[in-house]
Amino acid sequence: MSERSVNHEDSTIKKDEIIEQIANLFFEKGYDRTSIRDISKALGITNPGLYYYFKNKQEMLFEIINAMIEMALIDLREKVNLIQNPEEKICWIISSHINFYAEHRAQTKVLIHERNSLEGEYARIIKEKEAEYVNFFKEVMKEILQNHAVEININVATYCLLGMLNWAIHWYNPRGKVSPETFAANISKIFLNGLKG
Repeated sequence: MSERSVNHEDSTIKKDEIIEQIANLFFEKGYDRTSIRDISKALGITNPGLYYYFKNKQEMLFEIINAMIEMALIDLREKVNLIQNPEEKICWIISSHINFYAEHRAQTKVLIHERNSLEGEYARIIKEKEAEYVNFFKEVMKEILQNHAVEININVATYCLLGMLNWAIHWYNPRGKVSPETFAANISKIFLNGLKG
């Protein structure tokens, strides 16, 4: 693909497509090892064309991570409170998390591996959104534990589950023998059995 300048009238390349390709580069090479030149070359656009969309590489990383977290939060805000049973809620959250990874593998890995590379206001915004995401887990944990006579620290339970889910990006292949639905069901069963004692 030959290099070209990009302006707001150029309909041949959309920002969403650019973000997805940059996410693939960050996933393959890592944020720190990916240069602006690497990005421009991979996209087939000039540096000025790239800077039409982004101020710098930090903003590129922020847009990838922010888009992923915001998509997940919108889903949680709209659907979690419609489910009455707390155990069904946590199963839905687990399934949503796994399916989200299955559909956005590169972006999810960038989010988990590279979010600490964000600085300043970008880092602050993402931390706030991460806190909201984690809070959904905590609130459901409280509901579950209220119904069972077990003493488990809410924070420990929450971060154990998040650890299980996030570590899966290192070994789980959604296109392998175990489907995302089966994988989510297994994690739900293992986690709930442990949580309820």
